[in-house]
Amino acid sequence: GEGARRTKEAGFDGLMIHGGSGYLTSEMVSPQANRRTDEYGGSTEKRARFSLNLIAQVKKNAGADFPLIYRITADEKIEGGLKVDEATIICKLVEQAGADAIDVISGINYVNFGSYVVAYMYTPRAHNIELSEAIKKAVKIPVMVAGRINDPQLAEDILQKGQADFVDMGRTLISDPELPNKAKAGQEKSICRCIACGRCIEAIFKPPVIPMICSVNPAVGREKEFAAAMKPAAKKKNVLVIGGGPGGMEAAAIATERGHKVTLWEKDKKLGGLLNLAIVPPKKEEIKNLIDYLSHRMEFLKIDVKLGKEATPQAVAQFTPDAVIVASGSKPLMPKIKGIENKKVVSFRDALSGEAQLGKKVVVIGGGFVGCEVADYLATKGKDVTIVEILPDLASELVYLYADVIKEELKEKKIPSYTGVKDEVITDKGIEIVDKDGKQVFLEADNIVIATGSVCDKTVFESLKGKVPELYEIGDCVQARRIYEAISEGAEVAQKL
Repeated sequence: GEGARRTKEAGFDGLMIHGGSGYLTSEMVSPQANRRTDEYGGSTEKRARFSLNLIAQVKKNAGADFPLIYRITADEKIEGGLKVDEATIICKLVEQAGADAIDVISGINYVNFGSYVVAYMYTPRAHNIELSEAIKKAVKIPVMVAGRINDPQLAEDILQKGQADFVDMGRTLISDPELPNKAKAGQEKSICRCIACGRCIEAIFKPPVIPMICSVNPAVGREKEFAAAMKPAAKKKNVLVIGGGPGGMEAAAIATERGHKVTLWEKDKKLGGLLNLAIVPPKKEEIKNLIDYLSHRMEFLKIDVKLGKEATPQAVAQFTPDAVIVASGSKPLMPKIKGIENKKVVSFRDALSGEAQLGKKVVVIGGGFVGCEVADYLATKGKDVTIVEILPDLASELVYLYADVIKEELKEKKIPSYTGVKDEVITDKGIEIVDKDGKQVFLEADNIVIATGSVCDKTVFESLKGKVPELYEIGDCVQARRIYEAISEGAEVAQKL
């Protein structure tokens, strides 16, 4: 109650009691967590008492007219947990106690965080609307809903269908704070949609802890500095960007916005770089939004994009640029494994692109998140897939909250894996390994897919050293990493030109 009073005095327009996600208020209403036998446990009404007392104290201390939202996990998504039927009863009691709105979510932090609470891209967009719709039918106060609502048309559809009265957008407004304004102005193509990659969550959960970042919005966490760096360039330059992946396109856009004349060369026939492979595995279609957004920026800013253009030293010299930004990417890492030169062996890029025709039985060497996604993809294509990984766990480079989501996908598809592998030898019939227990195992395979990561490709950068007035490199050609590094480095270099 005192917290509510201070909130009102501090000038806030309202407050929310967080009764979800497995926090204390959520645990009190949960039949799975609350095992009390006193007046705060047992029946639905008794388990709701703690929440009702909170509401009473808020209204007493902040006033009956101070807006109060009650957030509830309407389905904990666990055995014995709170389900929507009982959540509806609780919401009616909350309404009677004086709450002004209900906010609907699902999942609990300590069990299924990455699947429902702050959902990974594997979870469908707007995955809580059936819950909000059920509760909306039971109460008269407004109902709000959260959960991967990253598109204005999707949000509008929810409202028009009566599935909620308000929609919550969290990460969506981190990736593009201007989304509502752009939607209002009919500029949907210029919206940078959240791809639910979880990098923002990873930054605060996995050392080294970074306060706030976003894969697709390089301004996040340094908005003031970013705005200052966007001042018009003192000297307008003829800038050549080599590479049409996310880093190259971001660099081209920022440099253009600062007044430079920019040309972008991409050796392939389409923009996007490795993003075009990243969208291939199941449930990765959100990344297509990023390709579309960045490609639209090239078109909107009238950047001269040349597809199928090889950046040879001769071609660059003929172009006579004032500055060159190399974003030429990486190449697959081929580990030193005996027999890796066997014709059965293909890279993960060739497997995803369809360049390689694979047989029925496939072993994927590499159990990082790329290897896991490749295995998932091949399983959906009817292949018998096995993963082999030298580290003790799969997808270990991801924060565990999202690694668990990927591992659950593999479990559902019954994809076997060997972790902690000590030795590997590729033969004409498959692969011989020594497992974590020191036991020799032979895995028959028609093909071996190498998914042990990528290494920087400095060929273009090295070929241009000393041949252009200014030379920069960004993204994977510096070090093979992820979307965040490519886009943030692209923006940073373009701001320094």
